[in-house]
Amino acid sequence: MKITFITVSTPGIKNLIEAGKEINKNHPEILDLSIYYGKEELDDKKAKQMIEDIKNSHLVFVDLMGSPSSVVKNVYIGLQECNGNIIPYGSSAREYMRLGSFTMDSMKSQNKKMDMAAIEKMRNTAEMLGKIMPGKMRDMRNYSNIMKYFKVADKSNILNMLYLMMRDYGNIKELPKPLEPREVEEAGICNPENMRFYKNYEDYEKDFPFDDKKPIVAMLFYGHTYPTDTSSCIGQIKSRIEEFANVLPVAVSGTFAKNEEKLREIILKSTKRSVDLMLNFMSFRFGAGPMGGNSQAGIDLLKEVDAPYFHPYFMSRRTVKEWEDSIQGCSTSEVLISVMLPELDGCIETYPVGAMAEPKYDMEFDIMTDELVIIDERVDKLISRIKSYILLRKKENKDKKIAIICYNYPPGESNLFGGAFLDTFTSVENILKNLRASGYNLNPLRKEELMDIFTAGGVVNSGKYSDDWENVIKYKDKEYKEELKENPDYEEIIKEWGPVPGTIMSSDNNEFLIPGIVEGNIFLGLQPTRGIHEEIERAYHDKTLPPHHQYLAFYKWIKDEFKADAIIHVGTHGTLEFLKGKECGMSGNCYPDRLLADIPHMYLYYSGNPSESTIAKRRSHANLIGYQPPVFIQGELYGDYSKLMSMIDNYRQSLLLAPQTSKDILSDILELGEKLNMPKNIDEMESELYRMKKSLIPKGLHVFGQGYNQEEVREYAKGLLRYNRNGIFSIRELIAKTKGYDLDFLLDNDQYEVIKELDEEADKIIDYYFENGELKNCEYVDKVNKDELVKSLEYGQRIIKSSQENHEIEGLLRVLEGRYNPVKLAGDIYRHPEILPAGYNLYQFDPRLIPTKTAYMRGEKICLNTLEAYKREEDSYPLSTAVVLWGLETSRTQGETFSQILSYLGVNIAENGSEWEPKYDIIPVKELGRPRIDVTINICGFFRDMFPNLITSLNEIFERLWNLDEDDEDNYFKRNSKRLYKRLIDEGYDEKEAEQLAISRIFGPKEGSYGTGITGIIETKNWEEEEQLGKVYIDNLQHVYNGKVRGEKVEGLYEENLKTVEIISQIRSNHEYEITDLDHYYEYFGGLSKSVEMVKGKKAKMYITDTTGDRILSESIEKSISRGIRTRVLNPKWIDGMLEHKYHGVQKIADRFENIMGLAATTNSVEEWIYDDVYNSYVENEELRQRLVENNPYAYMDILEQMTEYYNRGYWDADKEKIDKIKELYLELEGNIEENL
Repeated sequence: MKITFITVSTPGIKNLIEAGKEINKNHPEILDLSIYYGKEELDDKKAKQMIEDIKNSHLVFVDLMGSPSSVVKNVYIGLQECNGNIIPYGSSAREYMRLGSFTMDSMKSQNKKMDMAAIEKMRNTAEMLGKIMPGKMRDMRNYSNIMKYFKVADKSNILNMLYLMMRDYGNIKELPKPLEPREVEEAGICNPENMRFYKNYEDYEKDFPFDDKKPIVAMLFYGHTYPTDTSSCIGQIKSRIEEFANVLPVAVSGTFAKNEEKLREIILKSTKRSVDLMLNFMSFRFGAGPMGGNSQAGIDLLKEVDAPYFHPYFMSRRTVKEWEDSIQGCSTSEVLISVMLPELDGCIETYPVGAMAEPKYDMEFDIMTDELVIIDERVDKLISRIKSYILLRKKENKDKKIAIICYNYPPGESNLFGGAFLDTFTSVENILKNLRASGYNLNPLRKEELMDIFTAGGVVNSGKYSDDWENVIKYKDKEYKEELKENPDYEEIIKEWGPVPGTIMSSDNNEFLIPGIVEGNIFLGLQPTRGIHEEIERAYHDKTLPPHHQYLAFYKWIKDEFKADAIIHVGTHGTLEFLKGKECGMSGNCYPDRLLADIPHMYLYYSGNPSESTIAKRRSHANLIGYQPPVFIQGELYGDYSKLMSMIDNYRQSLLLAPQTSKDILSDILELGEKLNMPKNIDEMESELYRMKKSLIPKGLHVFGQGYNQEEVREYAKGLLRYNRNGIFSIRELIAKTKGYDLDFLLDNDQYEVIKELDEEADKIIDYYFENGELKNCEYVDKVNKDELVKSLEYGQRIIKSSQENHEIEGLLRVLEGRYNPVKLAGDIYRHPEILPAGYNLYQFDPRLIPTKTAYMRGEKICLNTLEAYKREEDSYPLSTAVVLWGLETSRTQGETFSQILSYLGVNIAENGSEWEPKYDIIPVKELGRPRIDVTINICGFFRDMFPNLITSLNEIFERLWNLDEDDEDNYFKRNSKRLYKRLIDEGYDEKEAEQLAISRIFGPKEGSYGTGITGIIETKNWEEEEQLGKVYIDNLQHVYNGKVRGEKVEGLYEENLKTVEIISQIRSNHEYEITDLDHYYEYFGGLSKSVEMVKGKKAKMYITDTTGDRILSESIEKSISRGIRTRVLNPKWIDGMLEHKYHGVQKIADRFENIMGLAATTNSVEEWIYDDVYNSYVENEELRQRLVENNPYAYMDILEQMTEYYNRGYWDADKEKIDKIKELYLELEGNIEENL
């Protein structure tokens, strides 16, 4: 009988070989067994052999979980011509299932939705009926037993499985009757060293006596062997932990839903003591997996346990050596099931502790076999960090030593204690006060004292005005020098940074300068600089530049001299998590891992940033505590803008009441509009003013531990209730319906007079309700649907309640006590209000669910907007677009840009896809009504790390588009691909490789890198020509990501793609940042724009699409920059909010001035009036100037320096008097600072 197995199970293969050899020895020539390892790509010869074996088999067993697409494709080719029995294991090839008279069709007749849970139910039914009924029921029972045999794939089970197959489907009766499958308990206390299950903990305790003096570590692991047998590795780890802790080993083979009560009983009650730490070695979520489950029930149990929840894992798709050599770290599928999904439960400490051994060759079956082994160094790491976290639970607060690390980037006096949206000085004051109240040994310092210590006291990185270093900590370099010799990068570090102690933050006495202070048991210091600002030529260097000597010594001092029990990094974000090392699945040679050693790492991170927080969590083992954004308020109009809106209102009224005056009013409007550089058309002018007025702007900065006050939450609620969401209607839409208006029509047709009336009424209703708690006697709700209105207002009331709470301090204290850190989604509080209250661990939006249907519709609209804008100007469709695809935006919008890309290509989400098997439909060109537009996708490193599944999906789509039978006029993607293919063939590539590269459209940083390099160059001012910026962008973003190549440079391919680009597009998806507020906009959008200009010799159309307002609007980069300047940088309301925060206010304002420089240099789209207006506001306005100097003289000097740079580089055509005044002010401030030191 010919049987073929294609499987990813390593114990299954090992025992199939042994069982096959035993059968062939005892019963020669009755079994022809072929085995293929489903995880490995096959060469053409082996692939053809596999297809032939499948075709000619009497029985084929198919297990393709996570197999490469080429293997899946070849297996399906064989199955289509196979007349034998076909047994799928898992979800792959289910449509081909055939075992005797039992087929997939018979299964579907019982259950239309054939998911894994349905298959499990069917198997249970078959098991009961198959014992007494012949035919189909017997076959169903056999199928069920085969699944059980393979789930616990030891030699006995595999041998009996083959007996069953050969007796019942090969009619070979001389073989022994198969024994029933050996099953394991679905959940129970189990010793992994011999897989013995115990009835209860008392029985287990007889073999492993309980020690009252030791903590308890619960270990969850798989009780079965599919797809790898982890028991040996788990056993070795267990024995290591038993040296210092009682171990509660729990083996799980069934679903959480079926075994919840048993697991609760074991974990919460069996030892009669609280568990001190939980280790979960299983993939997927704790409470749910492919078989379904209840993820919330899993989280509820973790909350009850209330102990640190670690998730180390095993890599079944990489050998130890492959992992060691890989910059990626672990594979795409392992990131998904062993890192990302467990993060949704709030796990920490995700790194591999085992991988596959080097494979061995079996000549008889022509197959490589391997097994799982531990990674000793990673197990050492796990053990040390278990001990450290348990110590946090056991040690009294008064004895704990805590290192609090703030930022000083770029280095110098003007940028101390940086952090996104954070008043860090006040936040640290609040943290110190609460630590003291919780029993920690320190004398709390006020923010004014902190500012004085770090500015006037010269506790700063590479300070401009401090050089005596009297107040910084000195650390002799002797021990560091010895340890450095053991660093595998020793030679590279010496080559880059010279002999120890180097030139950065070191003294002439062979000492490192540690910028910080020790107050009791608290160290408060500044994270070291990366060195590019002190040695600016390094700004062009590889992002994998090793840390300099003082950077390494700083963390060594914290570990060895200060002896910290925990490290807290304050604010978004530092540089530690971006140091050289693997992307995910860190090793001891990765700098973030090495520098933190065994010290628990707490990280206060902005809850609106899912991308960078995810990297911090994975690369620096950060236990995140999210902090909320500042409150957002309407920007309103000010000065002449307010006057202009009043004039337009008067003009509208004059047309009805006094037409004879309207001409003069219109003339005045146009004159003032020209002065303000507004659009010349009055309707466009009104539209722009309305958008300015309704723009939400952050009101200052957030203080860690402070929630919104009553007034602030009402502003927040008003913003939320402007839009429909999940069955909740917007207040103004309810009012509009009452008045007979269609709100969508009003918005689409810029009916701002009516819209403004609706806005005013909505605000009055909201204010009334929140003041009175009901609508009784409210004059504004006469005809409004009160049921719907109350429903919306009650929703707003619930949001107000949750957003007034703040659990940030509580969350920090919780993790410092070694307790479980519950988790919340990171993202936009307007799109996802459930983000509040803050103070929890953070997770990214589940990448399997991207794009959502809503995101697809919005992405389609973005696509149409940009195509229509281009067509209006050029009267044709663009051949190609270039899109910036960020991890931040993708997680927050759930895939708007991703959907925009799909829409350009003419691709839709298929209805029959699932989170485990996403599917996409190619829209026929006739239905599309336009050509497919080619697209070059520029990803950042965060997108690569967070959404590897979307990269895979896009590359599969590209292959399908290439194979379409369509003309070049209908398929611009294929047209450009053919051009690229010809070029690659001419360069000597073979046909297969040329085809794969020709259809590649995803480009980004090389493996292990994250940015473009442009921000460092702008910060250091180390450039002469704009072309340098474009070149740096291309150098850093030209690396290809396709099905075969990951992060590799293919000479000229990126530039060839850019040559056809006619539109450059990016989304502004949140209220936090206008284009002028964030350096990444000029870094990516600007860098891409300059690169296209360099390659083509002319600019492409540049569109920013704003998805934050009433309507999705695409507009030129010039308009987007202008709005950012008007609503923020020039807006007194925004300025006042910033200046409420001593020191940080001007620090944050100065960032915008640098961003203006970056946008000017990369897009050439900063208009002349902007330079003049910021000069008038920030220099000529004496009152404001004085406030800025009082707030932060160092940062105000940065502003003056930046304005001088605008002039020197030719972007600002300023007269001599203005430049002289700037220089005079700068010198005066510099003198005052030096005099006061």
